[in-house]
Amino acid sequence: MLKNITKKFLLLSWLTLFWFVLLGNVHAWEVPAYLRLQSGVRLWFSQIDGDLIQNDRTKIGLIDNLGMKRDQLVWEYFVSARVQNIHQVRLRIEPSTLYDQSTSNSDLKIRNFRIGYDLDFYMTPQALVGLNADLDVMTLRSDVNHVRVGNIVFNYGDDKTRVIPALGLHGTFYPLLPGVALRPNVSTRLNWWDYESVGTWDWEIATGVDIPVNPLWTWSINGGYRIWNIRLKRDYDEVDVTRRGFFIETAVLF
Repeated sequence: MLKNITKKFLLLSWLTLFWFVLLGNVHAWEVPAYLRLQSGVRLWFSQIDGDLIQNDRTKIGLIDNLGMKRDQLVWEYFVSARVQNIHQVRLRIEPSTLYDQSTSNSDLKIRNFRIGYDLDFYMTPQALVGLNADLDVMTLRSDVNHVRVGNIVFNYGDDKTRVIPALGLHGTFYPLLPGVALRPNVSTRLNWWDYESVGTWDWEIATGVDIPVNPLWTWSINGGYRIWNIRLKRDYDEVDVTRRGFFIETAVLF
């Protein structure tokens, strides 16, 4: 089902891109000097792996012991505001992603609200490099139901919400295509934090294209690969989880 939806989305996207290439310079790029707004959605085809580490260092594997389904589609919604082409404030929301279908009826639920700030200290018509800072309000909830590891049977639920900071770098390269209205790009972003009972890193690389539909707004399509890790101490255990996979996203830029 997901594969068919993805194929249709990609086919429609590339047909649209081809059409705009044929049109040539439909609209000139006129970047507002003070404020730009962006809003969109991302579909992340994630694969999860990791452990629930007990106080005695026993590891309950999400896949090996819980028998959890590895693949899950993650929906993320985002908005951002760019001020004076240097500062950008971002909000990204993952409302709720449930990894379940476990052989023991166990599950892991992730919810995340991220607010971030970008400072683009180097900018040319073809490149952009900057620093980024983020705050994640993250909830990790799990239910472990009658799972045997060695001679011990684990049966408990744990739920933790933490505010997690992260610092990092980002960069974008814009190849020049004379005579074409499209604006392709290649970008990457890294966030990292490790202090006491919380550790996280989040890296992605993507490529996409901005399509100037009219002088007021621009449509963008992007796709890439993301790896995200979180290590978080809770009441009964420590969660050490990694998610990775390809994503596609689309957004409107005003």
